[in-house]
Amino acid sequence: MPADIWNHPAFAALTSLFDPAALDHATGAPALQRLMETVPWPVVNASGRRLRLVESGAVAAADYERSVDGEGVLKVHAASWHDRFNACAWGLFPRTKAAISARHAAELAQAGAGANGRTRVRDALTVFDEDGIVVAAADPLVEEAVRGFQWTRLFVESRAVSQAKMLCVPIGHALMEKLRDPFVGLTAKAVFVPVDDAFFGLPWTEKLQHLDGRCVAHVEALVTPRDLSPLPVLGIPGWWAANEDHDFYDNREYFRSGRRGVR
Repeated sequence: MPADIWNHPAFAALTSLFDPAALDHATGAPALQRLMETVPWPVVNASGRRLRLVESGAVAAADYERSVDGEGVLKVHAASWHDRFNACAWGLFPRTKAAISARHAAELAQAGAGANGRTRVRDALTVFDEDGIVVAAADPLVEEAVRGFQWTRLFVESRAVSQAKMLCVPIGHALMEKLRDPFVGLTAKAVFVPVDDAFFGLPWTEKLQHLDGRCVAHVEALVTPRDLSPLPVLGIPGWWAANEDHDFYDNREYFRSGRRGVR
């Protein structure tokens, strides 16, 4: 992994808790477990069981979720950055991740789920778990613009707002993995947490505790993937050098005017 990627703003929260060099070398479950145990709060499932990382091969999604929620066992292939970032997401947002697994387990236990156990709720949970981003905003314009696909309004006309009154923290582990080698087209699925201006001056531990607590309610309210707002993350000021040129936002294949093909 390129060393300088850890200086990207997308990883500011992660590197506030985890030593990047240790993460680079955490290629086994025991090393990843030790790294997770350095975070300043308990990492437990919804029942309060301490999360235990166990090396595993491929596992069915339903069995994976039951294992986390029922036993507190997170099955990983630690050599994979995808799974390493999943462990990091648990460290960053433990209550939110526990709520995601608990809702998966509840949906699986509920009569009437499809033959493969998939429901629209589980689809939404999976999208957020994989590609989610938490947007802390001290100005309602941020949420209004993202929900309304008003990219020029947010990132050009109100750039000072998106620079000073918005903070974006990835929770999705697939999103984190893709941010290792970002590309135009990279899009996250956002939830919004209103904050005040003082929030931005807090230490990362306090920011994360606040966001984690607020995100649980978002997880419990998810019904469909449409509840999550697409956010083209390379438009965020500071996240992609090319967006200093306002013409960057003229790419309508990336900065779309609405949804496409999502129920």
